[in-house]
Amino acid sequence: MSSTDESIIEQLKRSVELIVAKTGPHSKFAEDLIQKIGQLQAKLESLTESDRHQFLGEMKGSIQDAIAGIERRLLQHTHFADTYSTSILVAVIFLIVSIFALFGFKLYKSLTEKELKKQEKLKSKQQKKTKKSN
Repeated sequence: MSSTDESIIEQLKRSVELIVAKTGPHSKFAEDLIQKIGQLQAKLESLTESDRHQFLGEMKGSIQDAIAGIERRLLQHTHFADTYSTSILVAVIFLIVSIFALFGFKLYKSLTEKELKKQEKLKSKQQKKTKKSN
């Protein structure tokens, strides 16, 4: 194989390794991709040297476009997964803060009611004292 052919195949291998690392080795997408690349490699090995060079020359642009497309989709998927994780974290934090706010409000309300009852009781005692003294 020529150096151009090897560089295309090396680029393809690196892209596949990146995809497998990001999606996991047992994902359906990674398994399908590995199977298709295996079929492509078998086809390339069955061709003669000149046919292989011609095939790779013709397919070079489309292979590189496909690799770029896969890498773009992978980055979008990674960005979506990060956004999803962040939104879950924000929702959990909001829930915890809401619970603390609810309990804080209930505690404040309870304490103010106790204070009001205490003041009413004190007023009532004072009124009874004033009635007895009159």
